[in-house]
Amino acid sequence: MSNESLFDTLIVDEGQDISEPWRDFIFRHARPDARILWLEDPLQNLYGRPPTPLPGWVTLRTQSNYRSPRPIVELLRRLLPGELDIEAASPIAADDIEILDYADTQGMFARVKEAIRLCYSAGFKKHDLAIVSYHGRAQSHLLALDALGQTSLRRFTGDYDLFGQPVYSPGDVLVESVYRFKGQAAPAVIFTEIDFAVLDDQAVRKLFVGATRSSMKLVLILHQKSAAGLLERLH
Repeated sequence: MSNESLFDTLIVDEGQDISEPWRDFIFRHARPDARILWLEDPLQNLYGRPPTPLPGWVTLRTQSNYRSPRPIVELLRRLLPGELDIEAASPIAADDIEILDYADTQGMFARVKEAIRLCYSAGFKKHDLAIVSYHGRAQSHLLALDALGQTSLRRFTGDYDLFGQPVYSPGDVLVESVYRFKGQAAPAVIFTEIDFAVLDDQAVRKLFVGATRSSMKLVLILHQKSAAGLLERLH
């Protein structure tokens, strides 16, 4: 690789998802004296990967969350263990989080339709919404649908175009998995199909990622047993 194709500054985002071989490949694009910034959030490590070694690096840590409305951060603070405490630093207060529960798949669909109506009533438009599933494509009932009631769903088809961009089906409201929507955001997020058996570290991380995708309004839709476990932890 010639020096003309190397960079003076390199910023790596989502570092918690980057393995050592990928780290080495990325660093090949930096000049020997380049400034390299590595950004990562351990709370968004959904795959349980060990931290990628960065020997000799200067490390700065911050507990302040500036992007999420304060009610969302306050809810998450009550779920996280003490050593992972976060500070609500956003100026956005927003509405309180709405929590809906369901008993079965049809009940979950009904709750999602109710949540869509709640978002529309609050003044959000179709393009403001994102419906995020707690599951990946293989386990989600929602991600297989083209429409939910009168709402057509825009979902990832599994294909990519010639430029490597994901191809989505036509639809009014985006529906995504929490894994694919990580790193993105929407003004109003409906986080659904939440059905953890135990509110362990992995479940808390998934809740953290899904909840912090919202920049204004958040609706959580949980299975009744999961809702009971969540409310017990919060109280």
